[in-house]
Amino acid sequence: MATTIYMTRHGETIENAKGLFQGQTPGHLSELGKEQALTLRPKLAELTFDVVLCSDLKRCLDTAEIALENIECTFIKEPLLRERDLGNLAGTPIKGAVYNETVETEESMQQRARQFVEKVKKEYPGKRILAFSHGFFCRILQAEIQGCTHRDVTLMGNCEIREFIV
Repeated sequence: MATTIYMTRHGETIENAKGLFQGQTPGHLSELGKEQALTLRPKLAELTFDVVLCSDLKRCLDTAEIALENIECTFIKEPLLRERDLGNLAGTPIKGAVYNETVETEESMQQRARQFVEKVKKEYPGKRILAFSHGFFCRILQAEIQGCTHRDVTLMGNCEIREFIV
């Protein structure tokens, strides 16, 4: 039985706007990010989904809370949906950064994406899943689902929704 994943990225954060790496830090929605989350409400109201799986990082949880207001649903925090662990680069400017050994590898992220897809297929066969995650992890996850590399996947806009069948 095929499972549908509606994947969305959290709203813009203050850290995004400042050009800072966030990684697995909480992040704080900017006013624009809160507005973006509000624009998700009517879109989500049109979708049918059985469960919401959300990264346990604050920026995703805050986006989900705003977007899902007044929508009854089963809500589960899912650590597999976290953004890349950026180690000691978290909180530093993106421009000019040099990745180092403290940064989670792409292979590790691909493994998490595979684990997430397998978990969804096993635990929610034939169901519709709404997943809140992060920019780079969404690219990795989409590449895993489509059998390509993340370089072949365009970055999701904040609060954009993409649909996949697994």
